Amino acid sequence: MRQTSPQQYKAAGHELEIAPAVLNNAAAAMQRIASINSQLFPLLTLKHLSIESDVSYGFLRKTVAREAGRYRHIYLRKKVPGRKNVRMVSIPEGRLLRCQKWISENILRFGAPHQASYAYHPGSNPVFAARAHTEAKWLIKVDIQDFFHAISEHQVYRAFRSLGYARLMSFELARLCTMPCERLEPDTADVKYLEATITHYYSPYVGILPQGAPTSPMLSNLVMKELDAKLAKLADDNAMNFSRYADDIVFSCKDARPSQSVNRVKRLILKALNDEGFRPNLRKTKVRGPGTRKVVLGILVDGKQPRLPREYKDKIRQHLHYLTHPDFGPAGHASARKTSVSRIYHHVFGLICWAKAVEPSFGEEALRSFNAVNWPPISKPKFYS
Repeated sequence: MRQTSPQQYKAAGHELEIAPAVLNNAAAAMQRIASINSQLFPLLTLKHLSIESDVSYGFLRKTVAREAGRYRHIYLRKKVPGRKNVRMVSIPEGRLLRCQKWISENILRFGAPHQASYAYHPGSNPVFAARAHTEAKWLIKVDIQDFFHAISEHQVYRAFRSLGYARLMSFELARLCTMPCERLEPDTADVKYLEATITHYYSPYVGILPQGAPTSPMLSNLVMKELDAKLAKLADDNAMNFSRYADDIVFSCKDARPSQSVNRVKRLILKALNDEGFRPNLRKTKVRGPGTRKVVLGILVDGKQPRLPREYKDKIRQHLHYLTHPDFGPAGHASARKTSVSRIYHHVFGLICWAKAVEPSFGEEALRSFNAVNWPPISKPKFYS
């Protein structure tokens, strides 16, 4: 990444005989971005992005105008109690993917999320999110419906603006990081501004975050930052703990307060989400009180330390039993499950890695048993402790 200071930029511009007013405006824009975070790349124009990302300017301009930049959609079926559902994963075409990776590596990874956000940023960890709710007496769990698709290009535009980028540059970045979806109601200031300046960029469709683009996870954190702050204040006002892991919102408290008080907080959480344009998934909205099992991101949190559910441990023990049994072993266990030895190896290894992260002592013991299995020659990952 080639970083340039405003002074260097102006000095080079003078040698090229660029108008002083242009250089001063560019230097001011660079300084504004640096004042937010000096590590953010001082991106000035779409042409600038084209050079840095090595993606043609014509393609980027057409993508911003919604004339290029296609996505390949994959539909993954997920099991939902009582009904079937499908998750759409959208994979950007090669040039757009290359541009989005550049945006992720040079801009988005330097955008700080709210401290209560535990996903999609360096150092994030679901175990840390669960640890925030240990010894919970009451637990409120709220899930956001169609999380990525609920975030519009207008919200993404404002996220880039919050990082110090100019209005036009923020709009172009927002278009490059979203895919068109539904009809647009042009009732926001940024749309009116763009319609009045660059008619080529007009589109009758509003963009949404595609699940599958490398930019979407970190952008979702930036978009949610203001709402995270509101939810954190709501938690503080009610002496509760708050965490968000992607679309999973959790509130908890360690005291045995009346259920009416907890349900009031739940209603306020749902209202805050609705006010920001998000639809809570009421089927997944749960309140767990004293005496009930409390699980956050698959981790038990009703004790002093995060713990694995008993059924998760039993699953690992069952695998290890058959893998070490003389009548089965890796080949027999894989055959019984109608899969390959390689798939069994990586599946069980993944289960143990998660167990080690949540309960290190149990995970270490399981890993020793796993490594003692008489595995045939196979491509084995290295375990990082």
